Amino acid sequence: MWKFLSQFLALTMTGAVAVPAAEIEVRQPAYRFSVEDGKALISDCDGTPMLELGTLRIAWGNPQAGNGVSARRNGKNQIAVTYKTENDPEHLVDFSAVYTATPKILKARYRLSAPESMDVGGTQLTVRPVAGTKKGELYKSGLWTRHPHGGVPYEVRDGYFRAFPGKGEFSLWMLVTGHHGWSDTNMQHLSFRPEKEGSRERFAEPCFFLTPKTFSGAAAAAYFHDRPVSVEFGSAKPFHLFETGDVPAKFTVTVTNVTAAKLPGATLTVTARDFDGKLLLNEKLPIMAEPYRTQEFAFELPATDRNLFFVEAAARAGGKEVFSRTNVAVLPPFEFRHRAEGIFGIAAFFDVPDRKQVFELMRRLGVYHLRQGDNRIAEQYGMVAFGHGNVSPRISTEDWMKARDKFIDKLVTNRNPAFEFGNEWNMNQKGEERERRARVYAELTADLRRARDRKGADFKIVSQGIVNNDVAFLRLMHKYLQQNGGWDLIDGVGLHLGRGNWTPDNLAGGWNYLGPLRQTKRLLREFGEKPLYITEAYAKTKPNDWWFDSYRQAAENTILTFALGMAEGVAAIHFYQLHDGVWHDIGGVNEKDGEYHYGLLMRDNSLKPSAMAYAAAAEALDGAKFVKYYEPEKSKVRGMIFDTPRGKLAILYDRTEGYTLSKNSKNFGHPEPWVSSWKVKHDVKFPVSGESITVIDPIGRARTIPAKNGKVTLTLDGAPLMVLGLDIQ
Repeated sequence: MWKFLSQFLALTMTGAVAVPAAEIEVRQPAYRFSVEDGKALISDCDGTPMLELGTLRIAWGNPQAGNGVSARRNGKNQIAVTYKTENDPEHLVDFSAVYTATPKILKARYRLSAPESMDVGGTQLTVRPVAGTKKGELYKSGLWTRHPHGGVPYEVRDGYFRAFPGKGEFSLWMLVTGHHGWSDTNMQHLSFRPEKEGSRERFAEPCFFLTPKTFSGAAAAAYFHDRPVSVEFGSAKPFHLFETGDVPAKFTVTVTNVTAAKLPGATLTVTARDFDGKLLLNEKLPIMAEPYRTQEFAFELPATDRNLFFVEAAARAGGKEVFSRTNVAVLPPFEFRHRAEGIFGIAAFFDVPDRKQVFELMRRLGVYHLRQGDNRIAEQYGMVAFGHGNVSPRISTEDWMKARDKFIDKLVTNRNPAFEFGNEWNMNQKGEERERRARVYAELTADLRRARDRKGADFKIVSQGIVNNDVAFLRLMHKYLQQNGGWDLIDGVGLHLGRGNWTPDNLAGGWNYLGPLRQTKRLLREFGEKPLYITEAYAKTKPNDWWFDSYRQAAENTILTFALGMAEGVAAIHFYQLHDGVWHDIGGVNEKDGEYHYGLLMRDNSLKPSAMAYAAAAEALDGAKFVKYYEPEKSKVRGMIFDTPRGKLAILYDRTEGYTLSKNSKNFGHPEPWVSSWKVKHDVKFPVSGESITVIDPIGRARTIPAKNGKVTLTLDGAPLMVLGLDIQ
């Protein structure tokens, strides 16, 4: 390995070894680029071929293809390729390419000229590995960034990079600028965009570069962007989740020097704070990594029964800072004795890092209800999985019959006890279209039920998830269900409560939680009681956006979401969702899209405070029965009382500061997760039933407070506090 690294270092500093000349070739220290007979070839610095770049093909309804036929040199380090277009009798399409070979990076600029009306969105490039090179994994790079106005740091999209490991000591990487998922063994989608509106000419600009094969995706991204180092976390535990018996929790920080020189004066600073903001780790160490080598640092966090640690590792080298963040959780074992009686669910998850570990995590958090999935698998983990499917509100009769039968067959195979049919047909719909959709939905539901009965299946039908308090749509749906066979065509009602910047107990309508929930319940009492399933509930955490929760607020609101749902008698609450990211970009980065920030887990799969809160609520409410709301007169203290197997549980908070979590402002930034947003605190005395009480905070940490003269004093603010042992009548 050292021999190889010395060779790579020498090449990047001095130049090339001789290779046979091609038709046109550019030699750079780290790679070779040549074009022969219109075909482009990237080789490593030894001259071993690695990747061939060939045909451009329009795939969607326009099967034109462009094949390179000739090339010319544009100056010393640039090659232009001329293409011949096939399948284009009207000569509507023209392709060309220009490759610019810089010392580190091969920049490709593909030109596609076509009528503006032509759909070229599916255009792909032939990317064919050769000479033992393999198509490798896609690395989705996120760059941790400081908020300019003091908000919480966040990741920005840093590029998606496809690895092509060679049979030798090098990996070739492609910066994928098209849709990363539209690829196969030899093809990769390119996104072509015009430089000005209305232009026939559109361009796509991927890049290619080589690194030592030892480089991780993070190191490759740093190399591409001219950052001196990469910084990565690791631990022996999935999700960085430790049980009490495993503490002190151990983790590693790996720093890779991606430059051709040592890094004099480079340092690594690692800090860790707990949920209270206590600084538990603060170390500054020298970075001694040799060129193109890694250095691993090991750390331990103090032993604790239960906590969430917020860890940052910041490397400073060459006048630049590169940092990363993660969370390390300590969560002791807990045996749920009443899981199947509870309301705790998950609306969606990904099999990351793998299905078994995800199910094990959900089981530990207290999940019972899954919105969708294979119930044969869910049963193995003590859970139940519903089915879920949707169709277009404008589906044809023929397509509906196919979809309907496919739904039923899958439900029977997966042994799903219930089927949530449809999804948010009422979103942003008004007037005649809203009514048409309600009518069509009722007709399809009636047909679904008849087909189910003909096949002898026995799953229940839960209505589509209706967005927020759309009273008009629910009334229309009831009206047309009655006309098509009756309200009993459905066995339950689905509801999505898309809360914005208010606490869940706000009774207002619109983008709120408790208000719309109670409005829906009133309608169900009018129409005829049905089980109510909240198939999507949220505590979304897009950083530094006033409409979204901070990480700490999300934990507080997760507690309230489930407690209020149990108090209101809902059948299940499916939290949306387990992982950050979206189904079409699993593990992806998009700081501008709130859909990427709905999870209980960070993008690196470490636990958010809301994941700890989910477990805390599930534990506290295991086997609980709602008793009453607690709303004393002449006080802003609010709460709920439950009977539990562990005694009477009170969930208390103070609404002196109201229900608004954040206000829109030009330079808004969320506080760090260890900083509370509540400023007003009140000491309140309560009677107790014994000699002490147990107080549980939003991440599940418990402490005992002794009684004095039969009373205790609790400090309350807007965050929910779970308390066992109070004598509240």
